[in-house]
Amino acid sequence: MAYCGPRGIPLSKFLAWADHDQDAALAWQAHEARRCPHCGTHPDDWNPDKGGRRDAFHGQVVICPGCQQIESSREREPDAGNLHGARIILRSRQE
Repeated sequence: MAYCGPRGIPLSKFLAWADHDQDAALAWQAHEARRCPHCGTHPDDWNPDKGGRRDAFHGQVVICPGCQQIESSREREPDAGNLHGARIILRSRQE
């Protein structure tokens, strides 16, 4: 179900797949599960023995205007972060 559930595939449909298709799907899932949850890279990306490179990626600063607005709002409303369940969301100025 770990493969089927998030994709909306009924287990009965998955079990009707050919064995090699099921095996391929589960192998892909196992491979993807090893990705870093923070940066999204896979250990093989960095491993020359697996076709990767130690210098495969470099860091780059990316600024998101939406995140800037959220952080600015957080600075203006510092108490909002202390309220249970409070979060800052973006609203379109057209609403």
